[in-house]
Amino acid sequence: MKISRTVLFTTLIVSLCSPLFAIDIDQKGIKLGLNYTRLLGNAAEHSDFTPGFSVGAFVNKKVNHWLVIQPELLLSSKLVYRNGKERLSLDNDADGSFDEDEYDLIDNDGDGLIDEDRSELTFKANGHYKLYFLEIPILFKTITHNISSGKMNFIFGPSFNILLSGEYKFTQGGYKFQSNDLSGISIFNLEVICGIEYNIGKYKIELRLNQGVIENNYKSAGEVMMESLESYEEFFGPSVGEDYSDYCKFQKVSGYNMSVTLLINIFL
Repeated sequence: MKISRTVLFTTLIVSLCSPLFAIDIDQKGIKLGLNYTRLLGNAAEHSDFTPGFSVGAFVNKKVNHWLVIQPELLLSSKLVYRNGKERLSLDNDADGSFDEDEYDLIDNDGDGLIDEDRSELTFKANGHYKLYFLEIPILFKTITHNISSGKMNFIFGPSFNILLSGEYKFTQGGYKFQSNDLSGISIFNLEVICGIEYNIGKYKIELRLNQGVIENNYKSAGEVMMESLESYEEFFGPSVGEDYSDYCKFQKVSGYNMSVTLLINIFL
C-alpha cells in the first residue's frame, strides 16, 4: 500500500510539474527539503514541531530589475499535532452534565456523591497526523543588489494547498489506534509564505515560514480511542458499559498549521 501511494504521488507531481517547463521563463529547476510543522491554536501547548518532506519544481520570470515571480508545484508531507497531552472528561454519574464544580465540595446533583464529574484522565498520546498536500505557491522574490553582493533575496506570497490524503496514528497504554477521518480538515488550505533565499552558484538555499490562515479541526486522541475500541471494557475495565462513549467529553483540537521549511533549489 505504501509503495503504491508513493508511485501515485510521484506520478502526480511529475505530471503536474511538466507544464511549468513549457512556460517562457528565465530559470527552472527542482527543489527538495524538510519542513517542520506544528499546530497553532487550541492544541498549541501540546504539539511539537515534527519533520516532514517537500519535493517539487519551480520556474521564475524576471518582472523588472528587482522583482521576480516564481510559481511552484510541491508535494509535501506534513506531520502535525504530535505527542499531544490530552484530557478526557467523564460523566461518572451519567446525568448528562460535565459542569459540576470539583472544588465546592457540594453534591450538586443530589445523588449522594460529591463532585464526581471532573477531568478524570490526562494522558500523552504518542502519535501524529501525517498529511499529504499538493502545494501551489505563487511567490515573489526581491533581488537585493547591496546585501552580500546580491546573494541574498527575500521571498513572499501565497500558497494554495490541496489535501490529498492523511491519517492519524498513535499508541496509548500499549494499544495502537488509527483514524483516516479527515472530515474536519479543509481540502483546500491557504498559507502565507515569507522567507529568505541565499545563492550558492547553481544552488539556492531557502528558509521560509508557512502560516496557514484556515482553521482546521482534528480528532483528538481520546475521540479516536473511543471510536476504535471494539469493547470499552477492554481498555477501561469491566465496570463500564457499551454506552460508555455517551458519557465522555473529548478535548477539542483545532488550529492553524505553521511550518518552517528548509529547501535546496537546483537549477536545470
